[in-house]
Formats: sequence, C-alpha cells, structure tokens
Amino acid sequence: MDKQSVDDDQLAALLEASEAFDEDVGKLLAKCEAKDKRSLIASALCTTAFEHGLSQRILMEIGLTGTALSLCRLHFEAVVRATWTAECAYDKWLDKFTTPVEERGHVEPANQVSIGSMIKHITEKVKHVGVEYAMLNTTIPAMHSFVHSGAQAVVHALTPSYPTYTLMGAIWNRNLLHLYTANTAVVAADNALLSPRLRLLHEKHAGCMPPTRKVMPLENDHA
Repeated sequence: MDKQSVDDDQLAALLEASEAFDEDVGKLLAKCEAKDKRSLIASALCTTAFEHGLSQRILMEIGLTGTALSLCRLHFEAVVRATWTAECAYDKWLDKFTTPVEERGHVEPANQVSIGSMIKHITEKVKHVGVEYAMLNTTIPAMHSFVHSGAQAVVHALTPSYPTYTLMGAIWNRNLLHLYTANTAVVAADNALLSPRLRLLHEKHAGCMPPTRKVMPLENDHA
C-alpha cells in the first residue's frame, strides 16, 4: 500500500470518529437551555458554530475540501463570539445587540467586536481558553486566502492531491472547537447536571482531538 493510500485511510478514520463525536456534541447542545438574554445569544452562536463544523466534515467526506477549509474561519469566529458572549460581553452591549433596528436593510444592532479584542478579553477572564483560541487564531490567516479566493485557493484547485496532513489538521482543530462549543454551551446554561456529560464527552472522544492537546481544562476549572 502506497503512502497516499495510508494517508487517505487515516483521514477517513478521523472523519468517521469525528462523525460519532458530532452526534454526542449535538445531544449535549440540545440539553443546554437558555435562561436569560446572555445565554440565549451564546447558545444561538453555539448552534451556528456547530452547523459550520458539521458542514466542514460533510464537505471533507465528499471531497469538497476547498470549501471545507474556507469554513474554518467562520467556524472559529462563531466559537470565539459564543465564548465571549457567555463569559465577557458587557450588559450594555447585550442590551444594544437585542434592541430592534429601525433602519432599512440589514444593519447590525451593535458594533461587532474584533476577534483579537475578544480573545484578549477572554484571556483576561478565562486564561486557558483565551490561550487556546490565540493558538488557533495563528492558523486562521491562511484560511483568509480560501475565503477571499486568494493564492491558497488557487494552489488547492491546481493540486491533484492536497496534503492529507493539512486536511487532518483542519479536522483536528474543528473537533477542538466543537469541544469548546460544548463547553461554552454548558457554561451559558449554568446547569451543574451537564458538567459530568461534558467531561464524559471529552474523555470518550479524546482520540480525535489534536495529538498535542488531548487533555484540556474545561468549564468549571476556571471558576
């Protein structure tokens, strides 16, 4: 068996494990009920992030890897915004965000906070989560090229067999973001009964996390 076949088998195995992970994440998210304005917005962003993550995996499975890689940025930003909303957003911003806008057309009710500012704020409040997001953020600039049809998108389209390790890296990071999505949803729901389920989720699916970060502190570790 040649190296490419071995690589393809490893990617297929990771995608299969990720599908099982997705099923359990979805079940946990369904149990996270919003209690107030903050948790409602955070939960909605967790749902958005989960949808982006599902789309990445499905697209990867059918070979549409360029679009899957383009979604990395959307997925990452949704997870960061969910965490920032649950943990850090000021009440004044939440009030403004939930106030109906009278202007015609689509107008954001509140100014969008930059990813860099949110990560900094998260790091001040929940250091280990902010540090993790800062590390993942270093991979995002390469994804901008896919989003904006730049050089990376062109190279990808012209490469018969895109590097499998790059695709696996994207899925590993996607899975890590899914874990933090579940973590954020549990924090937002403020339901102590869900904490054991979160830890079980982490332990059960540690094998599809990035190889260098199998074990990470979660939710109440920062309380």
